[in-house]
Amino acid sequence: MTKIDIDKLLHQRIIYKCKPLYEDGYFPQAASESMKQVELAIKEKTGIGEKLFGVRLVNQVFGAGKSIKLKIPLGDELQEQAKSLFKGAFSYYRNYAAHDGSKIDEIICIRVMVLASELLDLIGASSISFTEIGGVEGLIKQGIFDDETQIADLVSLLSSQVFVDETYDGMFKDLAIGGYPDSQYQAVFDLDFVELRSKIENHEFPEDPMDFDKIEWFELTPMGRKVLNQIRKSSSA
Repeated sequence: MTKIDIDKLLHQRIIYKCKPLYEDGYFPQAASESMKQVELAIKEKTGIGEKLFGVRLVNQVFGAGKSIKLKIPLGDELQEQAKSLFKGAFSYYRNYAAHDGSKIDEIICIRVMVLASELLDLIGASSISFTEIGGVEGLIKQGIFDDETQIADLVSLLSSQVFVDETYDGMFKDLAIGGYPDSQYQAVFDLDFVELRSKIENHEFPEDPMDFDKIEWFELTPMGRKVLNQIRKSSSA
């Protein structure tokens, strides 16, 4: 009979945080810590700092309502099934391990660690979406931006950028200088405030070889112009 190397089934986070407990015979504690690591990974991925745990946390990031969402890699049509998977794991294993755990033996502990590893892999492969965060108000409420002015400044900065032949170094330098993290950059795109436009320009002259440049620039969408105008009006009021 082939012996399975358990490390091949476990996420590195589980190996580091939970396997030592398992090896020392603390099976309920190892199982409980495994589910805690899934919970922490969701919070780290989404940046949600609210006091949400277990099923409530899953409902927040996978369910309906205004919030940062965790989008699974297999497609939006399976989002509800992913929510059920996480809810079931938290309802069945996390809650029992956290409040009792007396029946968790070595075999059950291994099952929980493997399940937690699968959930951690799924979290790692998922993406963050701000489309359902609730617009400008939601971005501020969730702590993505400090205030409306910061949103307006980023949108204005992006709409001033022009790129030649897909050279974006200058923009990322400006973002770094302005202190804008990736989450803010992604948020204004998810909420359709700006869009990337492009065209091909021909600089050739008679008897010269063809010389084409790809020109790209960020442009405010109708929604972006509306939001920017609203922010400016409220700032000047």
